[in-house]
Amino acid sequence: MITHDALERNKNVILNFAVIILSLVIALQLYRSANSKISILTQQKNEELEKNKVVEDIAGLERKAEAYKKVFVKRDLASVMDVISGIAKESSVKIISVKPFGEDSLGNYLNSAFLINFSASSYHVLGDFISRIENDKDIYQVSEVNINSIVTNVDSPTPSLELNVSLKINTIAYL
Repeated sequence: MITHDALERNKNVILNFAVIILSLVIALQLYRSANSKISILTQQKNEELEKNKVVEDIAGLERKAEAYKKVFVKRDLASVMDVISGIAKESSVKIISVKPFGEDSLGNYLNSAFLINFSASSYHVLGDFISRIENDKDIYQVSEVNINSIVTNVDSPTPSLELNVSLKINTIAYL
């Protein structure tokens, strides 16, 4: 049993021990609160990094959209016909007529269509012409093709074939 004398002699040791335990409890509480703050800050940092990544992705998409806007510029009929005439000369195609259709608004885009009638000497020439149109640096789409073949020089030993073709070509422009 603990006597009063033993307490009196060891009061400094007991007091020191109590102070050490109290200090450990306070340190443990401070460690726990600092640890929870660190985990909250780490979580917030990760959320902000995700937000930054999304913002960077959006900025990249906006840059791409601006680049596409530069590609999809409205061209007048004369410049379109210059391009198509040049392609027709390269492909050995003879353009007979051109008929512009109306323009259709598709949200932020404008779709212009042209009906081109021409003659070609073979299906190979026709395919080459259409391929060159659709692979041009400007954006052209062939949406309709009507082909009428005519055999000429039937009485000669080598009859020739002529194709009368009607193409509907679309161009797209950003408004």
